[in-house]
Amino acid sequence: MKISLPEKLAAKGGKIQIIINYEFKITENGLDRSGRLKTKNGWITEVGQWFPRMCVYDNVNGWNTLPYIGVGDFYLEYGNINYEITAPSNLLVFGSGQLTNPKEVLTETQIKRLELAKQSDKTVFIRTADEINQIQNKNQKQLTWKFFCENTRDVAWAASSAFIWDAARINLPNGKSSLAMSAYPIESVGDNTWSRSTEYAKGTIENISKYLIPYTYPTAVAIAGPVSGMEYPGIVFCAAFDMDREFWYDISHEFGHNWFPMLVGQNERVFSWMDEGFNEYLNYFQDQTFNNGEFDSQKNFNRNLVESRNKYVLTESDEAIMNRPDVTKLSNRYALAYVKPRIGLMILRNEVLGKERFDGALKYYAEQWKYKHPTPYDFFHCIENYSGESLDWFWRGWFLENWQIDQAISKVESVADSAKGFDNAIVIDNLQKMPLAVVLEIKYRNGKTERTILPVEIWLRNKTYTYNFKSDTEITNVAIDPDKDYPDKNYNNNVWSNPIFK
Repeated sequence: MKISLPEKLAAKGGKIQIIINYEFKITENGLDRSGRLKTKNGWITEVGQWFPRMCVYDNVNGWNTLPYIGVGDFYLEYGNINYEITAPSNLLVFGSGQLTNPKEVLTETQIKRLELAKQSDKTVFIRTADEINQIQNKNQKQLTWKFFCENTRDVAWAASSAFIWDAARINLPNGKSSLAMSAYPIESVGDNTWSRSTEYAKGTIENISKYLIPYTYPTAVAIAGPVSGMEYPGIVFCAAFDMDREFWYDISHEFGHNWFPMLVGQNERVFSWMDEGFNEYLNYFQDQTFNNGEFDSQKNFNRNLVESRNKYVLTESDEAIMNRPDVTKLSNRYALAYVKPRIGLMILRNEVLGKERFDGALKYYAEQWKYKHPTPYDFFHCIENYSGESLDWFWRGWFLENWQIDQAISKVESVADSAKGFDNAIVIDNLQKMPLAVVLEIKYRNGKTERTILPVEIWLRNKTYTYNFKSDTEITNVAIDPDKDYPDKNYNNNVWSNPIFK
């Protein structure tokens, strides 16, 4: 919808009021953005994308009018949002931002318990299972819940009579705090599921706040319901019946979105990898840090995980990460929006820049572009400017193209010299287009093992490189990428064994 103004809006503070009358039915299945779920104690209603939003006007494209048709997500502008939800008085209502009239809608007991939760690192029940279907105010048939969300790109809300409600304090690195809260039906209670939701939300937000920049909303609410996983500022909708590691992933992934794209406002409509891919990387980081690595898949990184990862990356498709999601083949969307960007960021961190430089660069990017609208090239430039390294070869091969990796050992010579040592030559081929540093693990006859990293610059003019060096004893085995950090097209040509010692 386009609105033509009767006169120009004044610059630097000009205001206009637009009133739009609209209505819609909240269906049970709202394309995994909204929905309703029937429980034995009443319906759970989750509502997102529920009011008209103005298109973003940026300094790259002007008005961004690309419509939402279900694959690429959302590109929204920042502002302050006041909103009110009027509902029957037996419902609890949760929403993005701060509840501004708690004394009008909460019981005295709930208010007291909330104050306890704000001081507690352990989960505190605000409404117990025994209090489900409790009337919030017996003197009124309806209550109006008022919320305010500051400097936000969206708001969402949920309501139900069936909710159990618990909460705990989130400790932020700037000395401030927020409040993690969860609302779920009695059917979702369990130590491997929603009974740990607030713990998961608290841990996720505290970890990412330390790693990047502090969380910005007064509350972080997880709602159990029909939506299988959807993020909004300060509130997330997660599947009511997820369990175990899948449940941890759902909670941690959706809350991670409060940095990308809620705080750093990338254009998800065109570059969904800057949203999902970044957040998949944060999942990898959180898996390692939460509760001493309780969900760290890297601890058990085996051949099956390598093959699962590689099937998403080693495709013959000519589609690249930078392809717009609406025109990407559906069979490639998960790989291009989620998996391949995550692996690329992991390679940058673990193999190209090192953890210290990459972590600093990602934090620098988040600080530079919070409440703004970066393009992929702004991200590329931030990483290069902070790290002090040109990475055009990496951006081109991994993001702009779909170049593959296949590093191979074609020949090894280990020849005794006159000084009772050995002259060694390892010949390495780059059989595909993607250049990367070569990680070599070399084993010797005396039992010694050493690792050497050959920089990516060896491929500037060559597809074959010979690594010459001396050693005190003869080589028995050589392996490229021994930890399988790269999604290599053929691991069989990554190893060499001296036939004399077989």
